Amino acid sequence: MTSPVALNAGPRGVRSRLVFLVALLATAAVLVTGCSSSGNDGKGGSSGSAPSASPSPDGPKLTVEPAANATAVAPTSPIKLSIDKDTITAVTVKAADGDAIEGKVGADQRSWQSNEGKLAFGATYTVSVTTSGSPTPLTSKFSTVPTPSGDSSVRASSILGDGKTYGVGMPIILKLSHSVKSDAARAKYEKMLKVTSNPSTTGAWGWISSTELHFRPSEYWKSGSTVHVSVDTAGREIADGVWGRTDMTVDFKIGTNRRLVADSSTHTMTVSEGGEVVKSMPVSLGKPKYPSSSGTMLIIDKRREAMFDSSTYGLAVDSPDGYRTKVEYPMRLTWGGEFIHSAPWSVAQQGNTNVSHGCINVAPDMAIWLFNRVQVGDPVTVKNTETQVQLGNGYTDWSLSFTDWLTHSQSGVVTTA
Repeated sequence: MTSPVALNAGPRGVRSRLVFLVALLATAAVLVTGCSSSGNDGKGGSSGSAPSASPSPDGPKLTVEPAANATAVAPTSPIKLSIDKDTITAVTVKAADGDAIEGKVGADQRSWQSNEGKLAFGATYTVSVTTSGSPTPLTSKFSTVPTPSGDSSVRASSILGDGKTYGVGMPIILKLSHSVKSDAARAKYEKMLKVTSNPSTTGAWGWISSTELHFRPSEYWKSGSTVHVSVDTAGREIADGVWGRTDMTVDFKIGTNRRLVADSSTHTMTVSEGGEVVKSMPVSLGKPKYPSSSGTMLIIDKRREAMFDSSTYGLAVDSPDGYRTKVEYPMRLTWGGEFIHSAPWSVAQQGNTNVSHGCINVAPDMAIWLFNRVQVGDPVTVKNTETQVQLGNGYTDWSLSFTDWLTHSQSGVVTTA
């Protein structure tokens, strides 16, 4: 079973892209320093929109972007400066807490630009420039957007873990701390996300809800693929007054091309690997009163055993159909409570009659075989039942055609090259 992990960070004191270690429930915000540009974008307070030039009757004139005394500068903006004569001998850009911004002098020796990176929220930076002809440093100051509150910031987390291996159907799953509702904000957010894979494929982001979005390829991942996910949202404005607080990367792998197909009409389930059927087994699915869901689901997690309690789904344990039973080798398919699991009590019905409460019942030896074989993200397609699985009830992205999936996307098809 893969447990959810939160991978959170925000701008503070590093100039290169952040690479985040997966830490269980880590929610500490790490601020990043880096670059800043012209302050006011018309959305967050007043700032000078043009580069500033410091007066210097006898010495060089310093021109700086962001402008002197600019406020509400976006943390993703670069710092640029130039002088009109002499040459630059030293540049320092520091926040009040001492964090320094690195950069590089241009070939003309009269210009300088900060390295790629991000500034901190709510910080004041002082620019100091020493030139060959001026004993007194030329200075300028600006400040960045105030640190956003919980109601005005969006943190992203992912359940996927670095170095983990998943099945060919595994979507990239991002959960957000704040709703992103408008189409424009969703489109903007999607553009801050990048997926690369080897081999490359096509796919799309889709919104499951205002706080959850997934990326799925147009077809299943190729077995053996490596996938890299980059979330570059920290310090970027997503909607008016709502800012991203998270940069994150995740790298994972795709394992065996394994697919399971359960047919309610034949009471069988087949398992194929690499396109070849490796096992066929008798099963019992949901009885008419509690039908299993048709559609394509994924293995969400698997456990050695679990207590199944019908009251968690609104069915009293002491009712005629209620139950509280310890179940071995449960492999979850939906959040609503559908599993593949060992069911020694229904072995006689497996292969001929549907008697479960919606789960896929298999014999104990088949459950052990499956449990030792399947991985999170393996597709399980159920056919010929009375109801269809709903999007969001598990990792059910593949219950939609790719054309239908695109209706949940704002940026459309992307290539993972």
